[in-house]
Formats: sequence, structure tokens, C-alpha cells
Amino acid sequence: MNILIAGYGFVGQAHEKLLQEQHNVMIYDPAQGFNDFPNDVVEAMIICVSTPSAKDGTCDMSNVYDVIDKCPDVPIIIKSTISIDGWDTIQEQYKDRQISFSPEFLRAKTAYDDLKNADKIYIGGNNIEFWSLFKKDIVTCEPKALVLAKYFRNAFLATKVNYFNQVFDLCTALNIEYECVRKAITDDPRIGDSHSYITEERGFGGHCFPKDVQALLKSAEKEKVNLSIIEKALEYNNIIKSL
Repeated sequence: MNILIAGYGFVGQAHEKLLQEQHNVMIYDPAQGFNDFPNDVVEAMIICVSTPSAKDGTCDMSNVYDVIDKCPDVPIIIKSTISIDGWDTIQEQYKDRQISFSPEFLRAKTAYDDLKNADKIYIGGNNIEFWSLFKKDIVTCEPKALVLAKYFRNAFLATKVNYFNQVFDLCTALNIEYECVRKAITDDPRIGDSHSYITEERGFGGHCFPKDVQALLKSAEKEKVNLSIIEKALEYNNIIKSL
């Protein structure tokens, strides 16, 4: 099958590696020199394009809309992070298209291994059965629920990073060894030691956490919902990043 991957960052590259033995995988990403959009032969498309923060902190979906507009009427799965409003727009503007959403939970440094070793994927939308080609168990869910799940998972991990940064702050003030405290806390299997290590940069950063936290807060603000815990985590992050 001719499968087009739009967007060749770590998510797109992981999907290419997973599928290339069984399918003819093509790439579209003008920023990286893949300029040809083979709409005359493409039979399915996986969208992995970037969705950066807009100036107001919301999720900029323009790259997603652009590749959907270019693509013929074939099954499309969106792996890019999208917003609730973005999915509503897709439903309105492309209501007759075969479009699904499937959040990715891949780490940048281990994206292919994470994807290969995942025992299931979450998908919502149209023509879900088509994506059995991933050879994973499929958990179906409302697309908007999956949009929120992606945002809240990243927001939780970002908040956990800064929870442990505050543990570190108090340990430092009291001249107590942080590693001993950290280990005693994270030995509890309900907590675990991921995102508990303190980096020189302090706080959370990277490609996903800052923009996803901001976009989630913007969605909550629009609905007049108080996400004060996540909001305070972002405020603290901005403070320690400025020191």
C-alpha cells in the first residue's frame, strides 16, 4: 500500500520505520526537502506535522488543514497534537472525509521503540478498522476525549516535573540530600521515578510540554473551567526558567 507520512519529525520517522517493511512509505515535509505531494498514488495518509503554539497560546492547526486539503479522499489518521476546536473544524470542513485521530505518546529519544512496543493504540473518528494495518490492538474512543487525554497526560507529567523541582527547592534550603528524598518518594510504585530527576535547565521544557500545557489552559479558559493546579505549575515553570 502507498502510505504518505506528512511531517518527518520524530513521530513521522518512527511511523516510517514501523511500516516500511510492509508498505511503500512516502514522505511529505517541505521544510526537510520532501517537496512532492504524490496525491495521484497515495492510498492513505498519516499526519505527523507540527502544531505549534499560536501567539495567543492556542494550538495552531494550519499545517494539519494544509495537508488534508492537498490529500485525495483516502483514509487519513492524525497523529499530530490537535485541539478540541481543531477537531470541530475538521468535522465541519471535512465532514465527508475518512479522518481519524490517534494521539501519540512517544518520547522523542525513543520514539520508534515506544511505537514498536506499544500493545495498543487509541483511535477515534471514521473508518477506524482501516488502521488495523498498524498491527496493534485498537481502543476506540470519541476523538475529543482522546484530544483531552493527550493534553492531560502531558500536563500531568509537566506538573510532576515541577512537583519534584519544588521538593528539590526545599531540600536545598534545608541542606538535605535531594536524591535520598527523591528515592524514598519514588519507591512507591504509585508514583514511580519518571520525571523526578532535576536537570540543569530546571523545570519542564522540550517540544511538547510547554505548548500542550498552554493549549490546555486556553481550552479551559474558553469553557470557564479552573485548572489552577496546572496553571500554577506553568507559573512556577516560568519563574525558575527565568532565574
